[in-house]
Amino acid sequence: MPKLVRYFTALLGALSPLFAATAGADETQYSATTTADFAVMDLRGTTAWAINHFQWLEPDAEALETLIGAAGKGPMRLDLVMDNIVPPYCELRPDPEICDDPGVPVNWMEDVPQTICMDIPTATRTRHKDILGNIDLLCLQPQSNLLFPGNWTEGTNWPQIHLNQTVTPSKIRYDGSTAIIDLTLIDAFATNLANLSEQGYGAAVIGMSDSGLRDVLGPKLDVFRAGDDDSCTYLQRDLDPHGLGYMVLDGELARVSLYGDELDVATSLVRTANGLSIGSSKENVRDAFPNQTLIEEEHEYLGPDGLYLTWWQDDAQTRGIRFEIDETGSVIAIHAGNSAITLIEGCA
Repeated sequence: MPKLVRYFTALLGALSPLFAATAGADETQYSATTTADFAVMDLRGTTAWAINHFQWLEPDAEALETLIGAAGKGPMRLDLVMDNIVPPYCELRPDPEICDDPGVPVNWMEDVPQTICMDIPTATRTRHKDILGNIDLLCLQPQSNLLFPGNWTEGTNWPQIHLNQTVTPSKIRYDGSTAIIDLTLIDAFATNLANLSEQGYGAAVIGMSDSGLRDVLGPKLDVFRAGDDDSCTYLQRDLDPHGLGYMVLDGELARVSLYGDELDVATSLVRTANGLSIGSSKENVRDAFPNQTLIEEEHEYLGPDGLYLTWWQDDAQTRGIRFEIDETGSVIAIHAGNSAITLIEGCA
């Protein structure tokens, strides 16, 4: 939350420190390596199981440019964002000429190591014609299994993951009409992800008891109390994105909040169920709630230059989501839960 400290009280400011997770049976962490090249492959909702490999159906051109440019030149940072269950190709691309039925979803252990292939966009192939020629398919082949947390691929309460990886990509080699980059995994850090909704975040459900929440989140928690008010606490979990926190009010989970953290990639990857995230525009927010009421209010700290946009799932305002918008029209914080989403300073 570094960008928001000037807007919030000391209590909220205390939620911003970065906490490094320690390795355990159900988590993966290795020492970070500083590298020059950096790419994020967000595979959520756009990756399918294609009989003998995973197919990234909508590859990001910028990520591909970085990968091709870094191939054979030493270590790079290559982050993967993934759903733990991968649908079959024919479910996402139901072509009657090749599909008899939708097929069966798989997890990421279906292919070991996990080969990820993608069609090369025409513009990328043209820019790198000296390297790619007429090749139209690129495959990434890790030389060992991706470093998932122990039980993540088996289907846990955290349906998504962000793998912060350092890899060494080989020079591009060729197998017929396919270009291949072999990946040597150097280190990795795994952050669990889920969609943020008015009902909560992953296994953390609005209304659950404080003890139930702690059971779900695990023992590695940082707890912040709202001054002398024992009825209000904030929890942060070291395996969550750094900008994410849980408000417990009167013994129950009342709110899950996400604050922008420009130093933490995982924070930027948390989405609402309708695809909104830190950095979305106010127009994106309005478009995400068609024919629904969004309450617009002036921002307490930014005045007329900022605003709150609040959506409630019912007239009684029992569950909802509030978006904080800054002077540039961008989302800087998202609060999801019960009426506590309208609280501005601590639990008051």
